[in-house]
Amino acid sequence: MSDNPQQPEQPPAGPGWGQPPALQPNDPAQQPAYPPPPGYAPQPAPGWGQPQQPGYPPQPGWGQPQPGWGQPQPGYPPQQGYPQQGGWGTPPPGYAQPGYAPQGYQPQPGYLVRYAGFWIRVGAFLLDGFILLAITIGLAITVFGILALPFVWILYRPLCWWKRGGTFGQTALGLRVVREQDGGPIDGAQATVRFLGSLLSGWALYLGYIWVAFEPRKRGWHDMMAGTVVVHVN
Repeated sequence: MSDNPQQPEQPPAGPGWGQPPALQPNDPAQQPAYPPPPGYAPQPAPGWGQPQQPGYPPQPGWGQPQPGWGQPQPGYPPQQGYPQQGGWGTPPPGYAQPGYAPQGYQPQPGYLVRYAGFWIRVGAFLLDGFILLAITIGLAITVFGILALPFVWILYRPLCWWKRGGTFGQTALGLRVVREQDGGPIDGAQATVRFLGSLLSGWALYLGYIWVAFEPRKRGWHDMMAGTVVVHVN
């Protein structure tokens, strides 16, 4: 054992605890900050919409309106637009929609509608009376014919209007019962309404029939109820 006691090792010389380290000459983070000189203002970083480099046009800023759809871009000629399309159901230009005449019977262009007047319709009514009388005489010779007579008298006119466009008396005089709107053939419902209306025209002292002589389109009450007119075929 040595007579001299060992001395404790001393830490190396350097900055102590709590003392700032020595400044490095090349470290910018350790350089002391100096106040700016008078009149100095910091320059803002180039923002959106400011020219980034000299010689380039400025870009539109945030929040500024962009060029609209269909507007010409700088340096490009304007594009020709497309024609506006019509809505749903609109026919293309030059196309005519098929329609019907609002009133009257018009079977073909240039055809002059001639409505059947009062006296010629009276003549057709009398002819039908003679035809029904002949049928009645022929059926009355049998029991079955007698039972069938009411049906013949009731169904003769509406069935002829529906299936033939007129009774035999009307056909003989060149008359036809047609729709008022477009001059087409009538259906079974119109024929039934016209027959019931004809009964009303007769029960009212035949005023419904006399009305034909004064109405512009020669319509009786039964024609107005069923939407029909009587016209000349020839």
